[in-house]
Amino acid sequence: MSRFEWLEFDASTFPQGGTLDETQMPTDGSSFYRAACRMREAGFFDTAAQLFARAIGFDEQHYLAWIGMIDSMVRAGHIEDADRKSYEALNNYRQVRLFYASRALALANRGSLDEAILLSDVSMEGEPSAYAYCIRAEILLLQSGENRSEALGFLEKAMNLAGDPWNTSLLGGMILLNAGWPALAAGYFSEALHCNPRATAGFLYLGDCFKALRLYDQAQFYYQKALEITPKHELAVKRQKECVPFIYGLTRVFHRETLRRRWNKEFEKLSKKGSSNGNHY
Repeated sequence: MSRFEWLEFDASTFPQGGTLDETQMPTDGSSFYRAACRMREAGFFDTAAQLFARAIGFDEQHYLAWIGMIDSMVRAGHIEDADRKSYEALNNYRQVRLFYASRALALANRGSLDEAILLSDVSMEGEPSAYAYCIRAEILLLQSGENRSEALGFLEKAMNLAGDPWNTSLLGGMILLNAGWPALAAGYFSEALHCNPRATAGFLYLGDCFKALRLYDQAQFYYQKALEITPKHELAVKRQKECVPFIYGLTRVFHRETLRRRWNKEFEKLSKKGSSNGNHY
């Protein structure tokens, strides 16, 4: 039995620093779904996947819970579980186009990119969803970094369609950050925080963008903001510790203004490259 098929729910499974307290403990399908969304907002994708699974236990046709579970499994690195659950979802509900996108996501992260593209094509037939566009962008970037302009076009379409700008912005940022474009990802995470300024994940991943750009003092600032919302967030604490030697140790070479100029330079380079490819980014 998978870890995502619990028989009993144990409150002790919430990670330290999570956003739930005793008054918020889920008791039915709707409350498990809301709890899962809160865990996702905090960047606890492992726990979110487990809670989405519990919501599905109350209602097997809770399609958004299925999508949230499979996507969270992928973000938490549980590709085998995501592969199995996405297959189950698509096999049971072939009329639901969102499940073609989630299946494509699992296959792409497993390395089956050609099959993923075919399923992504199906997910975008008719009136595509914002999520389908996001997953198409992710598959393109997993194929090759040379697909950046096309992928950005799909992310822009996703943002224009987004009924939930917070989730779409966060997803777009994660896709770009994982593809090695932290400066572009930072814009999406900033938009996510504009939509939901209490979402720990937005600050956490914005910190990761600056860390990837070696702007360690700025990264520290955003990790600290994440900790102000979710104290003792293990990943934020870990990331802070990783930045310390570069800020206070002998390896710190650049002053704050020099770092800021480097940050602006990264954006200028990306803008010029985007213009040459016909993309307004």
